[in-house]
Amino acid sequence: MFHFQFNYLIILTVIYGNQAIDYRYHNYTEMTSILQDLAAQYPTKASLVEIGKSQGGKSLWAMALSSYAPNRHVLLRPEVKYIANMHGNEVVGLEVLLYLVDYLLTSNDTQANQLMNRTRIWIMPSMNPDGLEQSSVGDCTSNTGRYNLNNIDLNRNFPDYYGAALQSSTRAPETSAIMSWLAKVPFVLSANYHGGAFVINTPYDRYYVGSDSASDDDDIYQMIARSYINLTQEVNENCLSEFIDTAFVTRGADWYEVIGGMQDYGYLNYGTIELTMEISCCKYPGGNLLASYWNYNRDAMLQHLFQAQRGVKGLILNEYSKPIPSTQVMIDNRQPVVNVTPLGEFWRILLPGTYTLKVLYQSNTIYSRQIKIGNSLSPLNLTIIISSTVYLPYSLMTTQALSSTGVTPENSQNLLLYLCSLFFISFSC
Repeated sequence: MFHFQFNYLIILTVIYGNQAIDYRYHNYTEMTSILQDLAAQYPTKASLVEIGKSQGGKSLWAMALSSYAPNRHVLLRPEVKYIANMHGNEVVGLEVLLYLVDYLLTSNDTQANQLMNRTRIWIMPSMNPDGLEQSSVGDCTSNTGRYNLNNIDLNRNFPDYYGAALQSSTRAPETSAIMSWLAKVPFVLSANYHGGAFVINTPYDRYYVGSDSASDDDDIYQMIARSYINLTQEVNENCLSEFIDTAFVTRGADWYEVIGGMQDYGYLNYGTIELTMEISCCKYPGGNLLASYWNYNRDAMLQHLFQAQRGVKGLILNEYSKPIPSTQVMIDNRQPVVNVTPLGEFWRILLPGTYTLKVLYQSNTIYSRQIKIGNSLSPLNLTIIISSTVYLPYSLMTTQALSSTGVTPENSQNLLLYLCSLFFISFSC
């Protein structure tokens, strides 16, 4: 269960110019105070949520930001997220995300205000606060602090889509918290901030079929990743030449294979466009570089969040204006499909072009149409009405299949009543 934090103790922060959070590293306690302070100062635009606990019992904080109703989902408002410090010794991402929270809440920047008006932005500065506490400034290469307190690499701990064995058979509480969060919030777009290289990493993180590392949405991933890179101002670090031949963008498996990564988990299970941002060649560089890291990532971070406004969104309802359970949206024949929310919503990031949009019900196509997507950050907005007479037969087919495997005359009436309530059918059962 998520816990909303309502702490109205005002914590004084040091002000440097227009930046309300000083350019230095912050430990877990200081990070928590900053987030609580900002949530208290801006209660109509910020909601601090504990999505779970670390192995060591520390709160895993996520700040939800929006110009209105940050503490709840709003119909058709896209949900996006940034996560950092998954590996506790990769710390630059934590700091730039703290600065981003402050910037979105306090800046008069037009882009920041547009984002706050059009999206709900979730920011988790530290996914591994226990590892953070074990790490040391100036440690560029070691693994000290990388793992959680149970010595689990969190980016090797998510269930593999095809069931491959993981490094650890134990599910870390940090991993479980993220999985629960993803199951509850329909994220459209996500980025996970790491350190130790300078590159944008896209799915797939491993070779699922043969030696092909490209997903069906590789066109989208390449555009979004290169848009981010094109807006960054590189800092002078020795590792910048490592990915120069690929313009600082790589598919994960082409770099090195990862089984159990968070990126592929979110993409394959929920259709979220997930990227991994490696933004510092040194995992834990000197604090004197933090202002530079913020300056070269800020505009790219803002622009990246706008990518959630591309493509198509809408509602899928029946003739009674009720959502249709168990529906999904497929674009052309791309996998993965996107689950329709319990409210009937869907979002799909797409590049300009013409596509076939299909609505699936229990894996059966019940609706299909052609859509044309323009080069705009205002998505095509659809309301699709599908009669219950179109999809109900597939339920009845499922009922017949169930009856052949154990549904008896004595319990079939209960099953039918359940189906009637499930599909909001207003006839005598």
